[in-house]
Amino acid sequence: MSWSGQRARMTAEALRSWLPDVLQHVDPWLSSQDISAGGRATQEIATKLSEANFGIICTTPENQSSSWLNFEAGAVSNQVGGYVVPFLIGMRVAELTSPLSQFQAVLGDNEDEVLKFLTDLNSASGTPAIPRDRLDRAFRRSWPEFESRMRDIRVLPSRGGSSDTVKRSEADMTEEILLITRSLDHRMAEIEKYTLQAEGAPLRPTREVRRISEEKFIASSFAKLGWEVVRSSWEGARVVIVAQSTSDSSKAVSREFAERIAKSLGRDVIVRGETGKVIVRGNLP
Repeated sequence: MSWSGQRARMTAEALRSWLPDVLQHVDPWLSSQDISAGGRATQEIATKLSEANFGIICTTPENQSSSWLNFEAGAVSNQVGGYVVPFLIGMRVAELTSPLSQFQAVLGDNEDEVLKFLTDLNSASGTPAIPRDRLDRAFRRSWPEFESRMRDIRVLPSRGGSSDTVKRSEADMTEEILLITRSLDHRMAEIEKYTLQAEGAPLRPTREVRRISEEKFIASSFAKLGWEVVRSSWEGARVVIVAQSTSDSSKAVSREFAERIAKSLGRDVIVRGETGKVIVRGNLP
């Protein structure tokens, strides 16, 4: 379950405790409660995203433009058979913007829609799915309590204090993007390996798989600033990235940003414009 901000966090926590009451075989995972003290949060989130095939995106008017929320939704949707459900709090489906608007959303306080959502979640669970009549009975018994919690959450102020929102540094987010893309590509490479072995076809080298994930990481990192990566090439101990700004509102590519990319890749980085002019360099310490 993905969230950003006070109301979304409270909704995610309510869902985490309520879903197993209706679907006993479902074991929701929520970063704010399921990462143990001392655990490596970035690594655990990356691992869970690479394993998940059903994501609930707790969405409010104030967080739907969150780049991180949208990135996590994309990570789940790219899985084989991945489902993404924006769970709306204090907003209508018509108010949902892209890219979350491409997914079938659920009104979090609408009884019929939430029941259908649970039915779909039950079906997506495969073999452990419980009979529909049993699901209906469990839902009717527990819905009033959950509805009451959602009503209380919906009327909270749209923007909580700074203590209610987890703020990740850009460095943390850069590291997490790389971990997630590598985990996703590793999983896809494993699936591909077994498929090719069954067909007797040659396997792709591990280096090629790693290069693909690093190219995705570079593209995702620049996209956060509003830049498009035209191409990237590995030249000895450095990476040369050719990029272009996509709009007037694009942020500048700073030396600090380039150095974070360099640190994540373990290589010096040179960022050039389409004309070939060097925009910025990022060197390893």
